[in-house]
Amino acid sequence: MLNRAHDAYVVHVAGVRDGEALETLCRTTAVIAAVGVKQVLLDYGHGAGAIWPAALPVEVRPLRATGPSLFAKVRALQSAFSTLACERMLYAVHLHGAGPCLLGSHALKGTALPGRVLYSPHLAHAGSSWTVALLSRLLQRFLQPHDCAAVTASLAEAQTLSRLLNRSAEVLPNPVDAMFFEVDRRESARPDVLVDGFGAEAVEVVTRLSILLNARASRVAIAWLSAAGAEPRARLHAANVEVLDVADEAARARLLSKAWAYVHLAAGNRVPYGVAQAMAAGVPCLVSDTPSHRALIRHGETGFVCTSERDLLERLIHVLRDAEERQDISEAARAEAKRRFTSKHFEKAILRAYGFSSIAKGPARALQVVRMEKARHEITL
Repeated sequence: MLNRAHDAYVVHVAGVRDGEALETLCRTTAVIAAVGVKQVLLDYGHGAGAIWPAALPVEVRPLRATGPSLFAKVRALQSAFSTLACERMLYAVHLHGAGPCLLGSHALKGTALPGRVLYSPHLAHAGSSWTVALLSRLLQRFLQPHDCAAVTASLAEAQTLSRLLNRSAEVLPNPVDAMFFEVDRRESARPDVLVDGFGAEAVEVVTRLSILLNARASRVAIAWLSAAGAEPRARLHAANVEVLDVADEAARARLLSKAWAYVHLAAGNRVPYGVAQAMAAGVPCLVSDTPSHRALIRHGETGFVCTSERDLLERLIHVLRDAEERQDISEAARAEAKRRFTSKHFEKAILRAYGFSSIAKGPARALQVVRMEKARHEITL
């Protein structure tokens, strides 16, 4: 009878550098480590000493499984899976990114099956619609008759994955550190707007927004909260938008506590983690009209979903002028964040996706099933 968490481990597969995949990987490994399950990271793209293991918040054993071609990488992954399955009890394999989902699914075919396979392709980074179509066909072709789950932080992506895998997808809540909920909200003396987003179009909108707002006597301080390349930085500076490359969460919380409004602009299904942080800090949020944004904001109640650049400008002016409206949105947004975005919500979603009932109970029952499936596979061989 297998009843100890340390009798099993989880294998994560990562390849191409992808900020969203790294974000999910970091948060997931921390939750799984708290259960007491050991973890291995198979890196087929950069090598064991590269970015992935160095960025993780907990100890994860790094291994390299790469080759000069796609077929060589598949064979390297197959060899690694077989070795790890013999070495210890392989509980689950989690594939992070479109490439790992494609190659990992192929590599798992014909190997000793783990108890569970989790797919997190991050389709917003998968490239063209042709790539997504290829991912769909290959996943359906190589999908194993074992227990698996789709795991994503995007509601729109969850719907796509559910269709691809013919299984319900686990939507991960945006986990927000407690410091954002605890920070005291004290607005700055003059209007202060923090902006963030993805892509060149977001930068263009922010520069025009700054020019329009600051054409009058009353100046509105606008700051771009994340990193920006040389060309976007120059355009933002030309429009009097300060660029704050702030990665430290405590610093972000302090900045948000003083802001009058937070604007997030994006296209597609990129996951807007910053919006959940701003809501937790009680900042009125104005966002572009995307499925990911609509999954976070209830329009007119916990923030505003803006359908156009003009709509964004008009609503932002209204929010900056109406202190009572800002207060109402602030309180509603913070309450919504406490209901949905604490670290406990994220932990429960990850444990559910992995088939663990709770941190307290751990994976004991699930591991018994893994051992029986492995024994059945060995008898079949």
